[in-house]
Amino acid sequence: MEREFNTGLRRSLEADRVKLTRRRKQLLRDMGLSEELDSTELAEKLHEQSLVNDVLSRSLVRKDAEIEKLKARIAELESGAKPVPKTSANSSVPPSRNPIGVPHTQSLRKPSGRKTGGQKGHQGSTRLQAENVTGVERWYPAAVCPQCGKPLDMDAATVCARRQVVDIPLPIAAEVFDHLQMQVKCSCGHCCKGQFPEKVNAPVSYGPNIMAMTSYLSTYQNVPFKRLTHLYETIFGLHISEGSVSNMLNAMRRLSKKPYEMIRQKVAAGKVAGADESGVNVSGKNNWLWTFQNAVATFLAFDRSRSHDVVNKHFSKDEQGGMVWVTDRLPAYFMGDVGMEDHQICIAHLLRNLTYTMQAFPDDAWSLDMLDLLRDSVHQRNQGNIGTEVRAKKEERLDELLARPPVYSNGDGKDTELDKLKKGIAKHRDHIFTFLTNPEVPPTNNDSEKSLRPAKTKMKVSGCFRSETGVENYATVASVIQTAVKNGQNPFEVLRVIATLAQA
Repeated sequence: MEREFNTGLRRSLEADRVKLTRRRKQLLRDMGLSEELDSTELAEKLHEQSLVNDVLSRSLVRKDAEIEKLKARIAELESGAKPVPKTSANSSVPPSRNPIGVPHTQSLRKPSGRKTGGQKGHQGSTRLQAENVTGVERWYPAAVCPQCGKPLDMDAATVCARRQVVDIPLPIAAEVFDHLQMQVKCSCGHCCKGQFPEKVNAPVSYGPNIMAMTSYLSTYQNVPFKRLTHLYETIFGLHISEGSVSNMLNAMRRLSKKPYEMIRQKVAAGKVAGADESGVNVSGKNNWLWTFQNAVATFLAFDRSRSHDVVNKHFSKDEQGGMVWVTDRLPAYFMGDVGMEDHQICIAHLLRNLTYTMQAFPDDAWSLDMLDLLRDSVHQRNQGNIGTEVRAKKEERLDELLARPPVYSNGDGKDTELDKLKKGIAKHRDHIFTFLTNPEVPPTNNDSEKSLRPAKTKMKVSGCFRSETGVENYATVASVIQTAVKNGQNPFEVLRVIATLAQA
């Protein structure tokens, strides 16, 4: 029976011999088999292993099912249709959803071959000593010279070296300022009372320094409410409730309304703007945090929608039309009623997509050639080699690649992932090399993603935002902080000034 079965199997697979693909070779190596095995020999090896493992318990029906499964797997490997998992390195999947064993970060840059760490020829730096000191301690030598034994004249001593110790004095105590309402009883019997300042409207309120620090620690340093109240108690001796923290953040959003609008205007007045959006969890429901930013300002906005209406909500068509927008390929940025006139597609997004198609379709050299084209264009931009002629040559190479016939096919008439990527690139063909003619346009949208990344960190620390008001507080205060950082300003001092002016 076994001999007849093996003979039938050998005859049925004899006609299916083909040269092994790279992925099939990898599978054979993983299975501990020779790479030179053809389809028939591979089937025999696997069949022999299955017989050794359970030759007495397997029925002829089970064997037939395994052979059919083996044939399907061999056909899958030879057609290149085996799915490749999408990760943060080859797609837009966030690092938190990477499969086990896949590193969370993976650079898309080519290795330079240099050792890690500081490079030879790069000038280092050290901490500069402070000029304003709170105390001085002088250390004199012994009264007698150790060389000759003569007494030393300490009045002639001079400074030969200087070292400093930096520390924070303790305890750090909060200042409490009493506001007393005075009353005077008139001879007519009426009791006249003084008026508290308008901003002193509660039995206990907090000053601008505490409001600014609360906003800074909660928004920029991502300190949760409970930890923030514990910090105030252990370091400053202040007993502040979580509700008071929430009230201070609400107040800072209201006080920052005017600076928030000024930031939006700075983005609208620029020649280049980057835009992106990211999901934010609000009490278990997915919403969206949008960013619109340029070199001097970052405007964050919360919205329930991911549609093009959000863009039109914050920027008029005249404001949109005066800029080059650096974005990904989200259709919302390319709708007809959106006034963006020129675009730059993020090259980093394309590189990740091409990394995936290169892994999923290894026998088609298109992905690798497209990767080389994009990397060469970015390298030329970094070298200052840009202009209309350079862009025209790159677009000519791009057109040649888009016209190249595909190697893979699903066989059912449907597009493969590689075909879909080609069509997406062809659709935005005129917006891929904008950065080669406009020196102010960056090739990637990394700055926009960078402005959204702190919100993801905050959600990892706190789990989610508890309310839409909380996200709006975050968007407003984070816009002020990130804009201050971009302009070389102290973000805490900026928040303190906003709170101080409001209480003046």
